[in-house]
Amino acid sequence: MLWIHVSSETSAPPNFKKEFSRNLTSNLALFIINIIVGLLIVPFYIDTLGLAAYGIIPLATSFTSYVMLVLDSLNAAISRFLTINIQRSDLTSATQIFNTALITIVGFVLLFVPVAVVIAWFTPGFFNITDIERSSVFLLFALIFLSAFISALRSPFSAVMYAFNKIHYNNYISITYTLTSIGIIVALFFTQTPSVCYVGLAYFLSAILSLALTIILSRKVYDKILISISYFSKERFSEITELAKWILVDQIGTLLLLQLSLIIVNKEFGTAAGGEYAIVIMFFNLLWSITGLITSVLSPMYYTYYARRLFTTIHDLSVVSVKCIGLMMALPIALICIFSPQLLTIWVGEEFAHLSVLMWVLLIPLTTIVAVRSLILSYAAYNKVRIPAIVTIIAGILNLILALTLPYVYGLGVYGVALAFILAMWLRNVVFVPWYAAKVQGVAPAMFYKPTIPGTLAYFALVIIGCPLVSVLAIPASIIDIALVSGVVSLVYLTIVTRVILTDPERDLIRSILPSFVSRRVPSWLL
Repeated sequence: MLWIHVSSETSAPPNFKKEFSRNLTSNLALFIINIIVGLLIVPFYIDTLGLAAYGIIPLATSFTSYVMLVLDSLNAAISRFLTINIQRSDLTSATQIFNTALITIVGFVLLFVPVAVVIAWFTPGFFNITDIERSSVFLLFALIFLSAFISALRSPFSAVMYAFNKIHYNNYISITYTLTSIGIIVALFFTQTPSVCYVGLAYFLSAILSLALTIILSRKVYDKILISISYFSKERFSEITELAKWILVDQIGTLLLLQLSLIIVNKEFGTAAGGEYAIVIMFFNLLWSITGLITSVLSPMYYTYYARRLFTTIHDLSVVSVKCIGLMMALPIALICIFSPQLLTIWVGEEFAHLSVLMWVLLIPLTTIVAVRSLILSYAAYNKVRIPAIVTIIAGILNLILALTLPYVYGLGVYGVALAFILAMWLRNVVFVPWYAAKVQGVAPAMFYKPTIPGTLAYFALVIIGCPLVSVLAIPASIIDIALVSGVVSLVYLTIVTRVILTDPERDLIRSILPSFVSRRVPSWLL
């Protein structure tokens, strides 16, 4: 399976399994740290800044992501071409791609700096932010923009590590960035009067440190690529920008899907409602990020297998990943839904427990939506991104139209914005993605729709059984009680999944890719 006999076409690259294990372990570490930081920083912000001021912070990070679209699309294109050329041992092309990419990114950063300053200056007036000092809001947006630009300069260097499947290095840098920024924020808030501008300063300083670490580790992994303006290639520039163009369109649609709802809630219902929506959407974003960490481990495999023309292996990887991601994500999504009132009470206070209904609206279809995310990776590997980009932008526009209509036509308020978002996401991911991935890979669409079924059924089974159980047991808002019940449910669920739902080859695959220290401790009756 995958690199261990999923396909008989050829064997996988040396140490692929070893790197996968390291990537998985570092992804888990990054995930745990993000959870801890996410759970602790929100109540910290609310206590020190207030709900309205807290709502400005996720607004700033989501708003800046729109300006970063071009740079992110270039990064995705760079990773694709650099990985394929390095895997094919084409040093000349790899050097041209790296330097062309670096020079192009520097040019775009210089172009966007004045745009970012203008956006930061007019933001307080546009969102009617009157209860927070204007200069603090300006500095927050300006510094977050600058930190994003600095992070963009990491792209070609990160792509080198990506090409060698050294994702764990990038994860270590991300962990350093997160801990450094949080450390600076806490230190400044305790030593100075708390202000949102300090959040931007922390991001800015952490971005500089991350850039330095990325350059050092990138050269450690592969130092054969020379850095010189003379290696800039118009041909490579055309290749990169042509792919990046359609990735950009896709990312615009994705942002219209993922980020627009928060902006609309802030604009239409005020910063207080925006703060409440931000609390709930953080659970969605957290679960979305978890699947992103999983698919990020798989993405170099898609490019590597494509570079080596292992198309049967790509198909096998796609089927297994959809099924396993769906089954894996069904558990945390269901548990968060079941314990949503208790979790909100513990996290931000009992007065926010009513947001559990909004959480259910956003999370009920999420298992199926995230299960197919690995299929999207095949688009870039095959360089077939135009049609998905157009479909994504259509879904994003649909989200915009519905988000501005449902809250008023049907009196749904914030719930209308959430419904618009989740409906557009479902149509794009669940309906379109499996069909197009099958078309690209040359297989029947049913081959990719079918693997989504086990995870979806597992989610509904968990909530149907779990909700009455929690009601009967009257589980209080206690971390210990929730952890104990969740632990028992998880153990039973994982036993059923591994012994009943997964096939023997799939169980062998999972055991083979686990870190060795984990694999040795997993009992044979479980896996």
